Amino acid sequence: EGGGRMRLEDLPTSVLCEVLSRFEAQELMTLACTCKLFHQVATTDITDGFWMRLYKLHYGFDVEPDPECGWKGRYRDAFLRTKLIRQRSEQRRVTLIENQIKDIEREVRTLHEEALDLKHQVRSHASLYREIDRVKSAEVALKTWSPASVSARHKQVVEQTPVDKATRLCCVRQEIEVSKHLLKSVLLRLENKKRKLGALEETLTASRAR
Repeated sequence: EGGGRMRLEDLPTSVLCEVLSRFEAQELMTLACTCKLFHQVATTDITDGFWMRLYKLHYGFDVEPDPECGWKGRYRDAFLRTKLIRQRSEQRRVTLIENQIKDIEREVRTLHEEALDLKHQVRSHASLYREIDRVKSAEVALKTWSPASVSARHKQVVEQTPVDKATRLCCVRQEIEVSKHLLKSVLLRLENKKRKLGALEETLTASRAR
């Protein structure tokens, strides 16, 4: 104004209407809140052509305006219907994500319990392996050591484990390897489920923030 610049409200109505014809609905309504002049221009019959253009641009229906509400009212109604549809669609999407999260949380708990069981199996098999190995060592000691007290003790250990020690050791070693392999697989699945769970939780947070 002080530097010879013309303000928007100083423009002739025809020029102002030409400028506003490039506006989107949200921009028109924002402008209407700034002063009485812009409110009148953006919300009266003067700009009904703007709303007709916006209505056909966004909703594409070849219809005539309602005499009672005009193109602005028709645009408003269509906007509210579309908004409601989007909200319902988004709510269904949020519900779907929430259900997926619950399912994965159950799977994570199951995998966690399975991992704990397998870890217990590995420890049990390892303990059994050490015990059988001790018995095998006792057999060797029974054949080579001479003190009666030592021989009697190792003989008792050997007699308490009558199965073939080498065969049993091999079986237990295989069981340990199988349990470790299963445990590795379960832990990998558990990690993948946790990553998927984290991604879903981020998506859910973003959806709720909209």
